[in-house]
Amino acid sequence: MKKIDDIEIAKMMLDVRKRGILDIAKEPVTVSQIAVELNEKPSRLYYHVKKLEEAGLLELVETRLQGNLIEKYYKRTKAAGRSFELDESLLKEHHGTVMEEIMKLLQPGLKLLQSELKKGKPDFDKQVNLMISLPTLTGREWETSHERMMGAIREQSDGDEKLEESSLPNLTEEELNKKSKYAYIMLSYRVDDAVED
Repeated sequence: MKKIDDIEIAKMMLDVRKRGILDIAKEPVTVSQIAVELNEKPSRLYYHVKKLEEAGLLELVETRLQGNLIEKYYKRTKAAGRSFELDESLLKEHHGTVMEEIMKLLQPGLKLLQSELKKGKPDFDKQVNLMISLPTLTGREWETSHERMMGAIREQSDGDEKLEESSLPNLTEEELNKKSKYAYIMLSYRVDDAVED
């Protein structure tokens, strides 16, 4: 798993639009092809493609002449893999920025959920869900549940790379056996549903 120690790269990897570009660019594609996949105008993507290329997450792999136009084909680099971990030094130094980027991912989903809750079930027409569980578990049971959740997410990956285990804190034997209350909160939403007009 790639460890990211640069805050600008971390911000790009946590940005929905830039991640969308990288996900599409697993094979060589043009900005126009990316735009069709993302239902965007190409003019809104050139800046993001340029930034991803400058960061070494996207590379120009081919140029073709089509009439009077030059088509550039981009492909994501190995550095832009789907799974990544933020380096401890980056988290320590830039924890505020990392939290801001995480909130940028949460806020649209929470707003979408709020909008759908106002309608009341079964009138939801957007893809959004919030699941909350407050179980009492031992540290060992918590580790096991985390491994199972990560396994389920790994099963949903598109298979183009192996998703690695995420790191958990090293628990003492006492913490592994002690029962505690845990909070599990899973918000899932379709990004297209949360885009504001």
